Amino acid sequence: MMVWLPVVLIAVVVLGVVAVALLVKSMPKRGEISAQDRAEMAATPMPPLQKRAWWGLSVTVATLATISVILIDRGAATYWENDSLRLTVVGIFMGGLFAYVGTLVLPLLKGGLQRLDERDRIVLSRAGSIQSVLVLIALAGWLITLAERFHEQGAIPVVYLYLIFGSIVLINLLGQSLGILLGYWMGSANGEG
Repeated sequence: MMVWLPVVLIAVVVLGVVAVALLVKSMPKRGEISAQDRAEMAATPMPPLQKRAWWGLSVTVATLATISVILIDRGAATYWENDSLRLTVVGIFMGGLFAYVGTLVLPLLKGGLQRLDERDRIVLSRAGSIQSVLVLIALAGWLITLAERFHEQGAIPVVYLYLIFGSIVLINLLGQSLGILLGYWMGSANGEG
């Protein structure tokens, strides 16, 4: 039965990639730009929202990677039974959340929203679609993996509820940063500056 698990997970990832590709392709385009305009756009400084999205992406990837390495090395059962390990992982999780909020959310709330131009607002409004796709892919991955792994036992251990919650929160934040960066990239490719 476990033989199908990698095949199903690969299928979920492929479907997710196809969904993101179709989503990107379906977004409105304003036409191609000349090589000269593309060079001028490359020379312009990066907008503050885009810089903050890069930092947000870095923070969430680092947090997810650190927690994943710990859990892969020690295992979910050890994580659940060892209080100091669990508190360490929770500390890393909370540190990542605070760093993300300090990097991307607080600057927007402290007057940054008024400094956003029309392009920034469009990019922010479209970022949610990338978040949704990533969250759905992650939930499908968790569901399939845990259902196959614990099919014989008939129940999934409670520790995985915590891991699902934490990973979905971080993937949601990662999706926002990625959505912002994709929005700027698509805008540049379509001549929207």
